[in-house]
Amino acid sequence: MGSDDVETVRSIYEAFARGDVDAVFAAMVDDIEWDESPGMPYGGVYHGREEIVSKVFGPILTDVDGFTAEPDEILPLGEDRVFAQGRHGGRGARGPVDARFVHLWTVRDGKVTRYQQLADTQRFREAVGR
Repeated sequence: MGSDDVETVRSIYEAFARGDVDAVFAAMVDDIEWDESPGMPYGGVYHGREEIVSKVFGPILTDVDGFTAEPDEILPLGEDRVFAQGRHGGRGARGPVDARFVHLWTVRDGKVTRYQQLADTQRFREAVGR
């Protein structure tokens, strides 16, 4: 399943880059658990599309002009996990966003069930000013 799971995760990054939120969530179960790094302005654990959009995606797109999450590599990690590492980019109120991330994805039956972010929260906060 590793390569299929990697492609599922890759499709999410590609959809997000296109601004296609429907395609992002089509690759996830309805009650996905979204674990945003605690040090981020949007840190916390959220469940489902509505909560993720209102607590994470919406605020990020408000705070960061041209926000990107660009993976440098995406690799299978065990039976149902996918590892991605890369950089967040864009421009915040206080300067450019250039913060590294690691994302851990859990994929079951072709759908993401859990996402966990580990990020350079200090650099992100400095750029967005909160």
